[in-house]
Amino acid sequence: MKRVWMVLGLIVALAAGGWAYVTYVDPSILPQTAAPPVEDAGAGSAELEDSELDSVVWASGKLLPTVWANLAPLQGGIVQTLPVKEGEWVEAGDLLVQLENPASVSQVDISAATVAEAEAAHAKLLSGASEAEIAAAEAGVATAEAQVSLAAGRLLEATKTVEFYQVEVRIAQEQYNELAAGPTAAERAAAAARIEVAQAALDHAQAAFNAVRGDPTIGSTLLESLQLEQATKSLKAAQAENAVATQGATEQQLAVSRSRIQEAQSRVSVAESQIPAAEAGVQSAEAALASAQANLRRIKEGALPADIAVSLARIGTAKAQLASAQAHVAQSQILAPFSGQVGALLVRSGELVVAGQVLVLLGDTGSMHVETTDLRETDVVQLQSGQEVEVTFDSLPDQIFDGIITHIAPVSTSDRGSTNFTVHVDIPRLDENLRWGMTAFVNILVSPP
Repeated sequence: MKRVWMVLGLIVALAAGGWAYVTYVDPSILPQTAAPPVEDAGAGSAELEDSELDSVVWASGKLLPTVWANLAPLQGGIVQTLPVKEGEWVEAGDLLVQLENPASVSQVDISAATVAEAEAAHAKLLSGASEAEIAAAEAGVATAEAQVSLAAGRLLEATKTVEFYQVEVRIAQEQYNELAAGPTAAERAAAAARIEVAQAALDHAQAAFNAVRGDPTIGSTLLESLQLEQATKSLKAAQAENAVATQGATEQQLAVSRSRIQEAQSRVSVAESQIPAAEAGVQSAEAALASAQANLRRIKEGALPADIAVSLARIGTAKAQLASAQAHVAQSQILAPFSGQVGALLVRSGELVVAGQVLVLLGDTGSMHVETTDLRETDVVQLQSGQEVEVTFDSLPDQIFDGIITHIAPVSTSDRGSTNFTVHVDIPRLDENLRWGMTAFVNILVSPP
């Protein structure tokens, strides 16, 4: 592009030299020209200058970092901390803005503690059991064995109780059957014999009483009187037994006997109802014993692959919960996504912001380029990536910088009815005094139409 300026300068110098020669050195040649030399020279210069100017595309733009971003939080809140200042250089991952979020921070601490606990348990699992743990497991087996014995004893007791009351039922049933069946012939004969004996005893007592009752020499007949009374009662009892033996049991006696059977059967039912609970107790105690024995074996043998897998899964779950908590905290923070310079802070501490509100402008000012803002659509078709250009800045008007087109936007932008295209221009040797956002002018030499 420097050639453009050199050609224009040469044209102006030739025109000025020709005019001076004709005017002051050899005026005689003036009549030979159809017009004043100055005008002729000027006309020739204008034609060449217009030709060169038609081969140059002009555009203005802005100096911007190659990488820059408007940064906003993912959730709203009150600004708690602004640890950076405008113009300060930060590294990727540095905290730029912190919003108040104590609940999420607390959840991070809890999740971190859960991770530490899971990792400690995993380490303990791999290290094996101590002597105290083995002793405790053995004691657990002994206790479980005792519980099995106790439960078995309760089941045996319940079974014996059922058997005892079943015997009572059989006895009561036999008694009822005897009453219901009535007296046998032998029982009747025995009853009749007891009446005869009682009657003989009564007769003897009566005779003895009669013998002494009228004798004035006997002072008392008390003994004979008592013997007579006793013999009379014995006879009545024998007669009553004979009546029972002859007539059989009464309905009242049968009812009493039946009630005894029902009572015995009820006690059997109650005793039987205790057996399922006793059996369940035995099964539970045996299951507890099996578990205690398995625990003892596991402690002595060390961690099984399945146990290690479960332990690792717990660690993974805990770490996932920690990552989730940290991600939630990150939503109330703005971290630098790349190394760069803080161009602007658009918020102050204590202000309330909403999600998506831009708070920080960050750019890598160590690598700057120019982006055009008004390149016309009629000019962009003459450009291509890799093409050399010349760039000037209002802030440094006396300096011309060489640049290279690195990117041409595939889509246009509109500005006040004008259709423009953005072109990125890289400037290898950029003056360090140039700042982000300065106005630039781009001159591009293209082939004449």
